[in-house]
Amino acid sequence: MHMDGFLALVLRLAHGILAIQAPGTPVELPEAVAWATAAAFYAEQESVDPWELVAIARNETDFRPDLVGSDGLDCGIVQTRVKYSRYRCGQLRRDIWLAFAEGARELRENQQRCTKNARHDLTRCRINSYNSGVRYAKRGWAGRYWLRVTCFAEAARSGSPPGGDCRGVKSRRDIARLLALSPGKKVADNGAGPASRVQ
Repeated sequence: MHMDGFLALVLRLAHGILAIQAPGTPVELPEAVAWATAAAFYAEQESVDPWELVAIARNETDFRPDLVGSDGLDCGIVQTRVKYSRYRCGQLRRDIWLAFAEGARELRENQQRCTKNARHDLTRCRINSYNSGVRYAKRGWAGRYWLRVTCFAEAARSGSPPGGDCRGVKSRRDIARLLALSPGKKVADNGAGPASRVQ
């Protein structure tokens, strides 16, 4: 990727991060740009979708880099399982670049494995494996993990906050509904002038 394309992606990702930030956990612009830079860099290195990487960070931690999972084994902004990482929890919590590198590595490994073993169910396999491992969940709350991540990814990609909680989606139709209800969605002006944003 050329530098101008990379910088444009970083700015779009940063805008997306700000759009999907959790209401109770505000993200500052310098943080969004730093995280977007790391996500874009490692997504490019590992040939994964940077929007999915950012969405995993939002779904897992609400963009809180210091977070440690309840069992003490999931660490950092993308909740890397330390027993499958060469890095310690403290390193993943302190170094956002390591955290996004590990998240991108895991997504790439999931993509490769799922392409061979679950081609018919690739997206769900790739994303759910991030959360529930090689024998990825297909039903219930854990089975809908991929829908939650997809909802955050699509909202970030559009640059508009979803019109509700992505953590409550149960289908692609729910995702489409939340994106359509986005308070930042462009609406037609009925001929009165240029399109405006809903307030």
